[in-house]
Amino acid sequence: MAAATSARPTPKEWTRVTKGGRRLRYSLSVIQEPERARACGSGAKSSADRRPVDPPPVVELRIFDDSNMAKPGEDITFSYDANFFLFATLETARPMAHGRMHPSPPQIPVLTGMPVSGMAYLDRPNEAGYFIFPDLSVRHEGRYQLSFNLYEETKQKDDRDAEPANDQKPKILGPAAPESSFDWRLEIKSNMFTVYSAKKFPGLAESTTLSRTVAEQGCRVRIRRDVRMRRRDKAPSEYGETNAIEDGYARPGRAPEQAIDPYHERSNSAGSDEGREPQRRLSGEYPPQPYNGQYSAPGTPVGGHPAPPGGNLGWM
Repeated sequence: MAAATSARPTPKEWTRVTKGGRRLRYSLSVIQEPERARACGSGAKSSADRRPVDPPPVVELRIFDDSNMAKPGEDITFSYDANFFLFATLETARPMAHGRMHPSPPQIPVLTGMPVSGMAYLDRPNEAGYFIFPDLSVRHEGRYQLSFNLYEETKQKDDRDAEPANDQKPKILGPAAPESSFDWRLEIKSNMFTVYSAKKFPGLAESTTLSRTVAEQGCRVRIRRDVRMRRRDKAPSEYGETNAIEDGYARPGRAPEQAIDPYHERSNSAGSDEGREPQRRLSGEYPPQPYNGQYSAPGTPVGGHPAPPGGNLGWM
């Protein structure tokens, strides 16, 4: 079993003041970092042969109330009434500089799968809110990192922002009511991870302790009992090889194929009449009977002279 990291990651924090006068502090941290992934490509069969990022990223959210000076830092994650979701985007390790070129047409997104996760309130490993991403895949190989953006929908009027936010993140209108909306709170990024091609992918590791912990509490996470590493000894050659099925000498012990006789008898296929039952007579005639009489030599013609050859023809 893969061991979980003992060192707690450094959280990303953000503070705001509500209309009711409370001072809320948001603490967001990536407690399970992505390490590897296999590129799934962008062809027609990319969805059928898609591998998720391993291990699945897990982000933890904790909310503290710092308005009470006598008891600062009170954890109100479970008692705070609001809806949260986390949106994941993909960033390259070395973004290319945009030169003086014509804008390229829109391409297929490199990140595929389910990039949105709602918050799950779990008791283990800590009493906090968790965002789990078990279905994220990357189409092309390279070095990437994930960027997670937190959005909140406040339910109480006193919990709304005292002042409008001056950030550049747009608000997402909620479908429940026209006045409801999801406000952007903060962003956190994961560590860099590598996306391998199908030939270079080292394989999937055993599920971590954290993945098993959240799966035991009802979260949908794929659990692997064993290590699935790529077996290099049985992998096909990377330099290409001849088709052993078409080459009769490629596999030892195989009987050589015999030459096909162009005048051989037709096989018993769908178009052949061999092996079929005789058709029934549709008319009322008598069926043909075999001739049971005795054959005798032709008699001598009258006059005693043998008939000349071809005498049966009238003009000879």
